[in-house]
Amino acid sequence: MNTKGHDAAVALSPDGSKMIVYIDDKGDGNLYESIREGNEWSKPKRFDEPINSEYHEASAWYTSDGKRLFFVSERPLEKRGNPKDRDIYVAEWDAEEEEWGDAQRLPETVNTKYNEDGIYVHPDGKTIYFSSKGHNSMGGYDVFKSVLQDDGTWSKAENMGYPINTPDDDV
Repeated sequence: MNTKGHDAAVALSPDGSKMIVYIDDKGDGNLYESIREGNEWSKPKRFDEPINSEYHEASAWYTSDGKRLFFVSERPLEKRGNPKDRDIYVAEWDAEEEEWGDAQRLPETVNTKYNEDGIYVHPDGKTIYFSSKGHNSMGGYDVFKSVLQDDGTWSKAENMGYPINTPDDDV
């Protein structure tokens, strides 16, 4: 499971059968998936595109039904001044093709021109908690919450406030 470089377990599927592992591939961090077979974990297999890209991906979380995967990536956006800020994306599982569909960047109500990281999806499948350096944070990264509305839009990010957030980085 462990490599000579930096790696970390970042998420576990709700049924405990899959684990997402971050591995620093020569400075290009990527997400891998390990499958539990009995009491053993398989060798982590690198997620293909659209999850991993030529850029840094280090944080992810499955929805409770396993049909969506939220993840953080540094893939660039042309309209931003700093092309390598981390943003939150989501991909849906295509059961027929047995692969993840196209990655969609969450809107500006969630992503900012600053870094987002540390994604967690509530078991309801529509509430996300994440860290951001934007959204008027108390200091560095703060923890925020956003909810997917019935009309398909995401609510404005809500700062979880003190004592969850502090003047330090809270991821």
